[in-house]
Amino acid sequence: MPKGKKSPGTLLLEFIDKYDLNCNWLSKEIKCSQTALRLISLDKSRITTSIAVRLAKYFSTKPELWLLAQMDFDLAKAANNKTLAKALKGISKASKAKR
Repeated sequence: MPKGKKSPGTLLLEFIDKYDLNCNWLSKEIKCSQTALRLISLDKSRITTSIAVRLAKYFSTKPELWLLAQMDFDLAKAANNKTLAKALKGISKASKAKR
């Protein structure tokens, strides 16, 4: 992760800790699967829009907080992906149509 950025799982665990909760109880409160929250907390699953909206409602935050954490995490992973880096080398920049 970039410096100063938190992974979605870390962010979720901080909120769970702050409110003295656990994934099982939170999953019941926001009506989603316990497995989904547990995997998010381990950064093994993505925060979906649906989960972001539920977490935002429950914790009185904005869905963007959760979705931006996910996007930052995904971009950090992509920046370190060697296969993607190799593919990017073969992609030229857009220019006016060549006919």
